[in-house]
Amino acid sequence: MKNDKIIKIIRVAKKYYESHMDQKIIAQEEEISVSTVSRMLKKAEEMGYIKITVEYPVLSNEELSASLKKKYNLEKVFLVPKLSDAPVAVQEDVCRAAAKDLSSYLNDGSIIGTAWGRTMKSFANYVSDLGVHNVKVVQINGKTNETSVPVGADDLSQAIARAGHGEAYVIPAPVAVDSAEIAEMLKKERNISAALTLARECQIALFGVGNLSRNTILYRSGSLKEEDFIELEEKGAVGDVCTCFFDARGEAVSSSFAKRRISITLEELKKIPCKIGVASGLEKKEALHAALLGEYINILYADEELGKELIAI
Repeated sequence: MKNDKIIKIIRVAKKYYESHMDQKIIAQEEEISVSTVSRMLKKAEEMGYIKITVEYPVLSNEELSASLKKKYNLEKVFLVPKLSDAPVAVQEDVCRAAAKDLSSYLNDGSIIGTAWGRTMKSFANYVSDLGVHNVKVVQINGKTNETSVPVGADDLSQAIARAGHGEAYVIPAPVAVDSAEIAEMLKKERNISAALTLARECQIALFGVGNLSRNTILYRSGSLKEEDFIELEEKGAVGDVCTCFFDARGEAVSSSFAKRRISITLEELKKIPCKIGVASGLEKKEALHAALLGEYINILYADEELGKELIAI
């Protein structure tokens, strides 16, 4: 397409979308038909010159949130209404709501721990200036193989560090190693030990909730092996937070994977004052219920359909 044609398409698009001119007026000024204006606007969209987004406030189902807060003795519950049938869109709304509130949990110099996963990768897209300074962000579990499966670990920690005018820290080790002996040795290594110590000093922890599934990043990346999965399944594990698995009662599951894991423990997580759990999708029902029973979450952001299922349990 010639440049003069592209320029005309852009000019028509700017008149319609930026100057809010009627298509009939644009047609008269450009000496073209109204149908041509319409075609040019469609072409501008196809060429990527126009990007349409829907900006809206994410509101909470207050009545349902209050019921869930009371049932699990939580400090705060925010249940996002379902505005789309697409799971990704629901997840994004939940993450947007949690990200909008993040600044209310932080002060200058706060230490916040983050865990990776699909939900946290989405969360990173909605982090904006937090109005605080010198925030320390530390990953509270080791890394997985990001070359095979994107998990957003660095995206989230760096996004929060930038927004909090602070620094991001990582645990420079895999989330799970080949043996318990190697894990114990690595935990004593100076840099890894320092990162784990900082993780235990967090005032805030931010994480998603995982269900025991072969479709998780933990399994698909190879960090959780097939024999680990079978063992966890046999021992009654239903889900995890921060790659720490628990059963239906919310109690930690002792396993080979747990002994090889590089992260804080569930007991250490419970000691963090502000534990923000972010979850969406009905497949998370059992895992989220157990996480709430285990008191690993005291501030919850979820979708209202998931909230209804939790109330019904």
